[in-house]
Amino acid sequence: MANFERLNQYQQEMLRCNRCGYCQAPCPIYTLLRREPVTARARIQLLRALTEGKLSLSEVGSHYIYGCTDCQSCRVGCPGGVRTDQIFAAAREVIADSEFFPAGLAELEQRVRTTHNISGEPGENRLLWAENLDVKPEGLVGKGGAEVVLFTGCVSALYPMAYGILQDVVEVLEAAKVDFTTLGPDEWCCGYPLLSAGLPVSELIAHNLDRVEALGAKTLVTTCPSCYHVWKYQYAPDSIEVMHSTEFLDQLLEAGPMPLRSLNMRVTYHDPCDLGRKSEVYDAPRRIIESIPGLEFAEMEDHGENAMCCGGGGNLETLDAKLSGAVARLRLEQAQAVGAEAIVSACQQCERTLRMAARRDKVRIKVMDVVQLLRTALPKDETET
Repeated sequence: MANFERLNQYQQEMLRCNRCGYCQAPCPIYTLLRREPVTARARIQLLRALTEGKLSLSEVGSHYIYGCTDCQSCRVGCPGGVRTDQIFAAAREVIADSEFFPAGLAELEQRVRTTHNISGEPGENRLLWAENLDVKPEGLVGKGGAEVVLFTGCVSALYPMAYGILQDVVEVLEAAKVDFTTLGPDEWCCGYPLLSAGLPVSELIAHNLDRVEALGAKTLVTTCPSCYHVWKYQYAPDSIEVMHSTEFLDQLLEAGPMPLRSLNMRVTYHDPCDLGRKSEVYDAPRRIIESIPGLEFAEMEDHGENAMCCGGGGNLETLDAKLSGAVARLRLEQAQAVGAEAIVSACQQCERTLRMAARRDKVRIKVMDVVQLLRTALPKDETET
């Protein structure tokens, strides 16, 4: 029997939904499936029926609550300002404590609880991305007193497809003479995937906070918007400034412009949901892109607060990889529509999802991170301008 006490706190918020349907248009899942039960208004009515005892929780109900990218487009598109994000987060907490918690997410939880990362690998593998660095920086791991801790995140550190992001950010930090270090094998998953599933993460937060504070760093920088969001709003450390890599690099460029060579490309920018809608970081990535000579920048039809999700959020790929990939294909079509040679983002999960879709559907477009674009524009040697 499910305990709806947590969800009952949002009864009044659910009653504020007048079923106008404005949540349909921005929802990528509805755009693909065209089925009313996947909309935010329908899911709110389902949750009301559950809390009022008109329905019992079932596998079908669980499917509709979790079959979502958690992109929060419905929240932004709601004219009444209904906090759909809070309602669905509470619903996932209820289901996570029931027999209808999806098996795929239970397996994800087991991996994170036992190995402290989403892929289930040994902690020492968190440094494999650094093996291909031309020169390993001194103090790369556990350097006490460093000004900056680079929090690598599970995807960039453990998925070879994303290794280049960390490699390039390290080279940019080295070029700018930033004093930084990492936690190396001591870094644990930030907890965001479990939070998104409705699960507690206090152990992960306590561990990571303890390790970072022990180094005495003033700033934590991460390339991952999910890590950034959970560090900034769940960890919320008093003594450490939390910055996304685009914010930090934007500040570096403003403080002392780097010599950048011209890149003759037409690019567009994909706003990650966790960095954009959820954390309201829109300008820093664009300023970096626009600082690079020769680039032609074009916005997609849906951008900024109204950007379409890549399909990789909300653990959807774990539950329905085909649906996740179909959402990514929609986003690639928007990039193609503006004639972009490359779609640039600031999230390794977005880039991974978009790159897989481009490869699967044979779409001829590059997928890059803002950090990788900036690194490409740095002179390769002191004589190059």
